[in-house]
Amino acid sequence: MFWNIMWSKIRISLALISSLFLFNEATAQYDQSSYSIIGLGSVNWGGYSHNAAMGGFGVSYGDRLFLNNGLNPALGALNLESVFQMGGAIDGRQFTQGQTRNNSTTGGFKDFGLNLPIKLGKWNSGLSLSPYSAVNYGFVNRDEGGGPEGSTTVVEVSGTGGIDKLSWTNSFRLKNLLLGIDAQFLFGSIQKEDLFFLEGISQGGFGNSAVARRKSFHNLSFGLGAVYQLPLKEGSRLNIGGFYHPEIKMRQNTLATFENQTQNGVAFSTDTLVFDEADKKTVLVPQKFGFGISYEKIRALTIGLDFLSQDWSAYRDEDGAVDNAYGNSYRMVLGGSFVPNSEARTKLLSLTTFRFGFHYEQTPFLVNNETIDDIGVSLGASFPLNAFWGQAHLNFGATIGRRGSVSNSLVRENYFKIHFGFSLQDVTWFTRQRFN
Repeated sequence: MFWNIMWSKIRISLALISSLFLFNEATAQYDQSSYSIIGLGSVNWGGYSHNAAMGGFGVSYGDRLFLNNGLNPALGALNLESVFQMGGAIDGRQFTQGQTRNNSTTGGFKDFGLNLPIKLGKWNSGLSLSPYSAVNYGFVNRDEGGGPEGSTTVVEVSGTGGIDKLSWTNSFRLKNLLLGIDAQFLFGSIQKEDLFFLEGISQGGFGNSAVARRKSFHNLSFGLGAVYQLPLKEGSRLNIGGFYHPEIKMRQNTLATFENQTQNGVAFSTDTLVFDEADKKTVLVPQKFGFGISYEKIRALTIGLDFLSQDWSAYRDEDGAVDNAYGNSYRMVLGGSFVPNSEARTKLLSLTTFRFGFHYEQTPFLVNNETIDDIGVSLGASFPLNAFWGQAHLNFGATIGRRGSVSNSLVRENYFKIHFGFSLQDVTWFTRQRFN
């Protein structure tokens, strides 16, 4: 246990404090961050591609043409027809530490969901798959002259994976009150590897050493949500909503190995360092809650505020220990959308939903007792497509932002994200067909 704690602290220090920071080529994942080396990685607050185009806005507001249960399960009750949606993201980042700068780009599938009306206007049920957290980092630390014969000692540290969330939501409408319950199955694995080798050695005799760790997680969780829609004059309303997810003890299995390799990376011996039997250990994931308020002129204009919070200082690892690299996390969002003319029938731009948003996030990461902040601006649009079976949209968005700083030898990440997705509102699914 002592060795695990000490090596964890050393790895974090190497990744975030080392002046020789170098981000490696990322794997095909929708997100990346040097700070995802800590704990369970970067946390996804929720929402789909159209939410991302509004800075992640969507606790109190939803649109019947899109999936709405990514942030608040109660909003699924707004969909009067079947809705299918899927999306992905491309993430480009510049990592700066001191005078060192490196660029990396990654991208891939992010989420999908399906929401079905069980009892029209009263009960909807939906399934979705989305990320809960993501791990994607890599760096190299070099010690010039640290090896024999004037060689360079190199440590390459990398990590991939994350935790996914499979959700089954049920949403109910009681006049102006929307209620929702979200049953979640959290699962996934995080793979981390530390590779040690020497550079500048021409003859044989010195191979590579690799320490690999794989942690797998799974368990069930539940969440609740509610929204009240207060009618105002002239087709407008005020929406007030919130959600709550209690803490969860997530089961963890661990496999750690030590591997000796040739200089070409071919393994010739492997030893198992740690192997935990299934479900013997758990990690405590803290509770999460959020609330929001929005003004909506139906199918014309929406603007609102969201606040979300999760205190990661309550996190406990598999040994029940506090992780000092975790602190309180929260996110504030100002977002909205507008449609130029929802009554138009032929003009594309008149029917397009334009979106905007601004977010400020205090991430859960603490390095040298300094919080890591994330700030960004988002813009996007949902373009309607003609379809004989219903209404379809192509959803696009972009976020430009910054995470971290260069003070205290930390890493600043300037990023540009592209969000894309497809949504389909189908009026024919599960409809009884009639023939003359």
